[in-house]
Amino acid sequence: MATPEQTLEALKTGLAAALPGRLVRRSFKPLAQCREEDLLQGIVTLVNRGERGYANYLGREAQLGTLDVLLIGQLKVDPKREPLEIEQEELALVEEIKAFLQAPAPAGVVECLAQSFTQSGQLEAPFGWVVFELEVRGE
Repeated sequence: MATPEQTLEALKTGLAAALPGRLVRRSFKPLAQCREEDLLQGIVTLVNRGERGYANYLGREAQLGTLDVLLIGQLKVDPKREPLEIEQEELALVEEIKAFLQAPAPAGVVECLAQSFTQSGQLEAPFGWVVFELEVRGE
């Protein structure tokens, strides 16, 4: 049985392979602390928020839980472009992430299910972001 750390690393490895044009990591940085070239490429960060749903029967106490993971995408477009274009870039990233979620789970991950996503609503143009709420189970 995998630990949460092992499951998150497996998810990160699979996501990086599926999104080779993006920078995939597990250390979140606010937009102001991100390098411009990384934002132009697109940053995808996995952040664990906890674990729940343990089996909790005899011999499986605090086991077989589901991780609550945020998948955060951060982007930037040329400031001369219209705010609509950051929304379009966000939606393109959303489709890349959905394609990853629709494919077979990477090694070390039993399932990775999206519950929802939100996006910047053009409010921070030329910066943009998306946040997926994921439920992840490891092997």
